[in-house]
Order: sequence, then structure tokens, then C-alpha cells
Amino acid sequence: MVMSVINRMLRDLDQRQQQTKNQTYTPAAVAPQPIHWLWIVAIVVISAAVIVGALNLWWMYSADKATPNEGEQIVGVQPVPNQQTSIATLPKSEPKPESKPAAEKPKQAQTIVDVRALEQIQEQSAEAEPVKQEPAKQEPVAIAQPKPKPEPAEKESSFAVTRVQLSPTELAEVNLAKAREALEKGEQARGQELLEKALMVKPDHVIVRSELAAYWYGRGMTTRALTLLQQGLDMKPQQSEWQLLYARMLERIGRVEQAYTALITIDLNATEVQELLKLRAAAATQLGYFNEAAADYTALAAEYGEQRWWLAAAVAYEDGDNIDAAVRCYRQALQYPELGNDARAYIDQRLAVLEGY
Repeated sequence: MVMSVINRMLRDLDQRQQQTKNQTYTPAAVAPQPIHWLWIVAIVVISAAVIVGALNLWWMYSADKATPNEGEQIVGVQPVPNQQTSIATLPKSEPKPESKPAAEKPKQAQTIVDVRALEQIQEQSAEAEPVKQEPAKQEPVAIAQPKPKPEPAEKESSFAVTRVQLSPTELAEVNLAKAREALEKGEQARGQELLEKALMVKPDHVIVRSELAAYWYGRGMTTRALTLLQQGLDMKPQQSEWQLLYARMLERIGRVEQAYTALITIDLNATEVQELLKLRAAAATQLGYFNEAAADYTALAAEYGEQRWWLAAAVAYEDGDNIDAAVRCYRQALQYPELGNDARAYIDQRLAVLEGY
């Protein structure tokens, strides 16, 4: 709108200049004076100010129409920290040509209403804040966190279960196998330690006690080995393997009487019965118990059917002055074709002496 007024004025100036050029020469007393450029600038500025004022009045008039009434404005007021801020946010009303005191009254009333509305809104917001925070407080309660698992307790229980699953016999055999492996590698101390552990778990384990006694005997600890075997025989007096090992150790160190005493009672159904009878008969012979020795040799000959046992029994009976028993045993030995010529000649000689006597 401002540009249209300015363009119109410039157009008029151009027309006037063209008219002055086309007119004929006019005397100086009658001719019009040219318009100075300062007048043109002044006219343009005045026109612009008028147009700006008109636009300002039009904007304020349209703002007054768009402003809601007092009741609606109070409901829509947002909570503000103080009174000055709430007054500044309200739109300015158009100043009226009336007196100033009359124009200030509605503003004061509006300010009072706004302050009360703000107090009510702040109270409502203060009451509403705990309600909004309730879900946030309940969230930790609603979330169920899993309890930490007692890992050390599970490990201890599982380890305990593993130990319970192995019987004393099985655990002793495991240590026995480890001990044998260590001894084969030359780890003597570790092998001995494992054997001792196995024996502590299973004191009546025959193989463990026997191998530990043999280990100690081989290391020169004979007394310790004998004590270990004697403790086993106290638990099981007729344990054949312990009897045999114990009697052999005693016989080798020259304690023949103790060896024979340890073999007085033996199990004839044991696997080691042959070795037990042989060892007891040999000990009896050294001790001069010829008839006892002959009885053991006769038992060996009857059980295993070998001519050498018949010959040994015959000699023992002869030494024990049991001539009839000696003759019978010599003749039993002659019945074996595998008998050697030297042994056969010796038997013929002894029979001739005994039968002729």
C-alpha cells in the first residue's frame, strides 16, 4: 500500500516535468519555480508514517477481536513463577481516548484475577504431582529381580555328591592305580603317599596293604612292613595273601619259628594254598618238625599229582622215623614215568635199606 502511494507521487512528478519542457518560454515573473528534492523526501516520509500508523491500528483492532473474554483467559493461563510474568504475557488492549484512571481499572482487575488463577493452578499442580510420581515409585516394586544363586553352595554340594558316589573300595582302587603309575615313573614318594591314602580309606583292602608292605620291605623298612601285615592279620587271621607275604619276610630274615607259627592255620581252598603248604613244610623241616612237613608234602602230592612231592614226603617221613609211611611215599614216586634216573636210583637204594631193615 505504501509503495502504491510512492509510485503515484513519482508518476505525477514525471508528468509535471514533461509539461514544463513542452511549454513555450514564459517570462521569469510568471513561470512556476521547480520543486526542490527535499520536499519530495519529506512527502515520502510523511506518507510512510501515515501508512504504518494505519497498519498498526488495523493489527490492534484485529487482536482485540481475537482476544477471548476474561473467563476463558483465566482457564487457559499456564502456571508461571510470579505475577509480573503473567501480566507480561497478556495481550495489550488498544488505548482509548478516555481518561487514564478509567483505562487502568480493567487492567488491575485482570491482574488480580490472574494471580488468583495462578494460585489455584499451582495448588492443583502441587496436588497432582504426587499422583504423577506414584507409577515411578511403584516401578521398582513391580519389577521382580531374580535372586542370586548360591554358587558356592552348589559347588560344595556337587563336590560332596561326587565323593559320596565313590565307595571306599573304589576310591582305594583309584589311589592304587595312581600309585602304581607314579612308582613306574620313579616317583617313589608320591607312590608311597597314594598307597597310604588308599589304605586309610580302605584298611582291609588286601592288595593295597600287600603292595605297601612290599614297597616298605623293598626300601629296607622290614619292621614297618611286618607291622603293617601283622595289623592286617589281626583283622583277618586267615587272609592267605597276607599270611604268605608275612611268612616269607620272616623266613628270609631268619625268623623261621614265627613264619611257621603264622602258617599253622591256613585256608585249603585259597588260591595261595600251594605256596602256603610249601612254605610251611619248609619251615617245619628246618625246625625238625618232620612228620608235620611230611603231612604237608603228602597233601601237595595228592592235590597236584607231582612225583617230587611224593619223594619229599618220603624223605620227611624217613627223617621222622615213620618207615611205613616213607616206603609208601617212595613207591608212589616210582609210578611216575617222568621221574629222573638219578631220583629213581636214589629211591631204589632207600627202599632196599628200609625194606631189608
